Amino acid sequence: MKREIAALALLAALFAASFFNIRHLRGFTGGLASNVEASRSAFDAGDYGRAEALLRGALSEWEGAKGYTHIFIRHSEIDAASDAFCELLGSLAARDEGAAGDYEKLLNRISSLYTMERLTPGSIF
Repeated sequence: MKREIAALALLAALFAASFFNIRHLRGFTGGLASNVEASRSAFDAGDYGRAEALLRGALSEWEGAKGYTHIFIRHSEIDAASDAFCELLGSLAARDEGAAGDYEKLLNRISSLYTMERLTPGSIF
């Protein structure tokens, strides 16, 4: 009976840790997406300097979270999001009209980080 109780306690602890991890990831990706959206608004308004500064701020936040991301997020997803940041920075520096697509790509990558980790019936069973 003691083993069953210990197993249930361990299972409950794992579930709680997973819940808090997903909650943190939702907040983290939401903040990144908000900063990228603000950058896109500045770019659309023609304020390229502000757009680049806002995006660099989001990139700094992304890179500052390496201690978390490199433990809890797949490395292929980290690489893809980092590449999307760099591609967008290049488009902003060139004031390229294709930056709109690069914004969408980056926002999609950020959104997918949370989407892949959240709990769904399919991911549990």
